[in-house]
Amino acid sequence: MPIVDGLQRSRNRNPDKVAIAFGGQSWTYAAFDEITDHIAGNLLAAGLEPGDRVVFHLLNGPEIALVGVGCLKAGCIAVPVNPRLKGPEIDYVLRHSGAACYVGQPDLYAETTKSCPAISALDLKYITGDTAVVRTRSLEELFRSAGRPVSLPDVASHQIAAIFYTSGTTTRPKGVTHTHETLTQTADAMRHMLLDENQVAVVMSSMAHLIGFGMLFLSGLLNGATIVITRPFDFDSILESYERRRATYVVGLPVMFRGLLQAQVETPHDVASGRFYFCGGDSVPPALQRAFQPVWGTICEVYGMTEITPLSWNRPGRVRAGSIGQPGEGIEFRLVDTSGAEVKTGEVGEICVRGAQLTTGYWQDPDATAEATRDGWFHTGDLATRDADDYYWFAGRKKDIIIRGGSNISPREVEAALYEHPAVGEAAVVGRPDDVWGEAVVAYVALRPGQMVTEAGLIAFVRERLDDYKTPERIIFQTELPKNPTGKIQRRALRQTAHSMVSQLEPV
Repeated sequence: MPIVDGLQRSRNRNPDKVAIAFGGQSWTYAAFDEITDHIAGNLLAAGLEPGDRVVFHLLNGPEIALVGVGCLKAGCIAVPVNPRLKGPEIDYVLRHSGAACYVGQPDLYAETTKSCPAISALDLKYITGDTAVVRTRSLEELFRSAGRPVSLPDVASHQIAAIFYTSGTTTRPKGVTHTHETLTQTADAMRHMLLDENQVAVVMSSMAHLIGFGMLFLSGLLNGATIVITRPFDFDSILESYERRRATYVVGLPVMFRGLLQAQVETPHDVASGRFYFCGGDSVPPALQRAFQPVWGTICEVYGMTEITPLSWNRPGRVRAGSIGQPGEGIEFRLVDTSGAEVKTGEVGEICVRGAQLTTGYWQDPDATAEATRDGWFHTGDLATRDADDYYWFAGRKKDIIIRGGSNISPREVEAALYEHPAVGEAAVVGRPDDVWGEAVVAYVALRPGQMVTEAGLIAFVRERLDDYKTPERIIFQTELPKNPTGKIQRRALRQTAHSMVSQLEPV
């Protein structure tokens, strides 16, 4: 089903209900529908055609929500860009996607033009609140009625709706394509994950990524919920959303939940309306789950990726801390070894999945598409085990596994032990070359403010909880661990640092 049909259904069901809110502003489903119709018509009147790519360079807020849906109504393809990306990275996205239009904010646009030649070549640009920039139009023009009716195109379910660029690891980011149908199926999956018309959902994750734009914002609207948009990591606004809007539902990264916990402890708000707290995208340590529960409620760990989400999740009331839960409705899971054979219960294997919300492929990259999807199964590159009750336990990325003396070590397991120490705020474990063992375990740690622990003391703490061969040989303390634009810790950067420091890393 096209997204526009689902949105119309939500509008007809409850036109006067608040669809989206941001700060003190709000739009009903009827108002949201009318404004997004104006935007779609104005995009088409400006010369865009269905299938054209529209790049959004916007912070979380009503602009990206309204323009995003207007773009979909026009039959164009939304290409959200993380505001944290630098000019050369945005230049790549503009060129690779073949963008026909850029929508941005003045400060982001001004900074980007310094090192993004592709943006100057675009004839159609909209900048919020700024009409002085040469060859641009004011974004406010999009919101106004053209004064004459514009016929909007019929959009088919199979048409591409959005391209989400991944963060990238060793190569350039890949453009993950989702059609109107796969995003509608994502909304159906989120309804099973309790995101329905009874929820007031807070979007605190970047709307430049699937978790913020497709998993929460679009899915929430398609399911008739109220969506409260906040800036990422703006914990004061998030707390106010609970107190003012009586928020009930949130999804975010572990680093966000740590910040949310600290903010509530330091400045308590009325958060009694909260019901569901879903956390994923990175390691969710049991220590965080235990600390969060008495202040907010139970964290339900969820697992997904840009290519397909949600994949598995812990059901409220049936949470197994440390697991990624059980597969969602309509999702098929397999764990396979390097030969493609299924592994036994308790053994580590690569997660392979099938489901209706799976990406249709990578934009302009048929080789990567073919490599990822083989024999009808999408190969995630993630490792996990399955227990006797069909709960899955994440074991890390294939490329992150540390092999010491022929034994596999999951960085996640070591990180979980580190997080048990009250002084540890962030932790990441990587392998470094070792002449004797092949690889040695090195941990990078950022301490909580005002907390202290020595390297030897922390190593001894881990050794009490894990086998000796899993215990870090060195712990490198840093003020803050490096993160990518989505907020995930950059283990690859830390591995490179560890490799470059081999001569300096003598065992304690």
